[in-house]
Amino acid sequence: MIPLEHAGFTLDISGVAGFFGGDEVLSAMNTIHFYKWRKYLGWYNSPGSYTVAKKYGRLANARFWKGLFPGGNTDINKFLGFDGEKGPSFFGAHSGTRMSHTSYIAHLLLSECESLKRVETERPVVVANSPTRRTADGIYPTCSVSIVQLPPLPEPGSLKRPWKIWIAIFPILASVGCAATCGYFRDWYCFSMILLGMFSSGFACYAAGRGELIFSQPSTADGSPAGDGILYSGDRFVVLTGKEESVCAVTRGGFSLNLAGESQHHRMGVSSLLLVVQFLLQLLLIPQGTLFGQIMFLVTFVCSWLYNCYLSSIDKEEVQRNILMSSILGIDPSHMKKYTFTKRTTAVVFLLLVLQPQDKERMLNKLLPNKTDIWKKWKEQVLDQLDGEKPFDFPSIDSSNGKVDDHKLLENLYAFANNAYEMYEKHTDQATMISSNERKV
Repeated sequence: MIPLEHAGFTLDISGVAGFFGGDEVLSAMNTIHFYKWRKYLGWYNSPGSYTVAKKYGRLANARFWKGLFPGGNTDINKFLGFDGEKGPSFFGAHSGTRMSHTSYIAHLLLSECESLKRVETERPVVVANSPTRRTADGIYPTCSVSIVQLPPLPEPGSLKRPWKIWIAIFPILASVGCAATCGYFRDWYCFSMILLGMFSSGFACYAAGRGELIFSQPSTADGSPAGDGILYSGDRFVVLTGKEESVCAVTRGGFSLNLAGESQHHRMGVSSLLLVVQFLLQLLLIPQGTLFGQIMFLVTFVCSWLYNCYLSSIDKEEVQRNILMSSILGIDPSHMKKYTFTKRTTAVVFLLLVLQPQDKERMLNKLLPNKTDIWKKWKEQVLDQLDGEKPFDFPSIDSSNGKVDDHKLLENLYAFANNAYEMYEKHTDQATMISSNERKV
């Protein structure tokens, strides 16, 4: 006897089956290429079939598919979010290259540097007319300078991707178990619809997951100068040191999908059509099933929806950062240091000391565009100090000439520059210690 056989109502869920959970499914499917074997783990009855079909069907280029799924063709790399956000600005220390926006890879590296634990924080001397505030935890509000030593790029090959989607077995077993239960009680309508949902979802994941995730970067000319430079966005600075090709990989490289022989994406068209057929058949046949079968169908949806929510909750940017750091750039964590400062002026002088750019004046004026007489005087003296002997030795201030506020400002600026040099000494001491330890190893 079928459970709930004589119930006086039916559970008509067919009307929402193709729409419920569609956004979660799309978000989950966009992670396919970042996890190993993920494309083979979509064999479960998933909701949102019509939403997914409309979206992914637009990837197919042939005229037939454009008629079925209108709305204009979508570039697959943009669709999957490989372009992401624009990266920060870049200023080359030796090449003179200036870029107002860099690639998404630079954005990922900047985010990775933000997550670093600071190794040193400036504790400034409190000087006149320069108030400094503390946050609740006692830390000064700061801007940051991260120093990243880029190694030579590893040989091109398959990107190492994480494998931790074992939880996919949960919706798969739920769909198999519910389909078997419907078959046992001879509810063939719900049995067949669950199986159709499993097949169409699995084929859609396989079609969407085809292709090899690769990292593409522009080639560099032989004999190019060192690629050292800075990425900067607001009060966040990243000093890059390394070969030109390594720096170009950060500033102009990007993820892309290699779909050899799949320029028209016919598999995407077929899978989207199958999802539409699934939606229509579920709309017609699910109401013909028993109440118990409809509940089993709903259980598969709930299990799949929970799994899709789990995939959607994963920070895709963090996954991309992990792939970038381990498989593409191959940066040793010991070669990434983060320093924090209370003043942008101190941070800029510090990074000039670290980078020693060819055109120091140009970089200084770009990062500190102040053009008053006092600032110009201070900049001239800082540039002289950068090119001269260390440590900094600024001239004494003649308080008998000029305004009192100007004297205070110049005194503050001198103090900021001296703080920067003290931090630079700490940085060079740490770098020397690390190099010594590496030689011993």
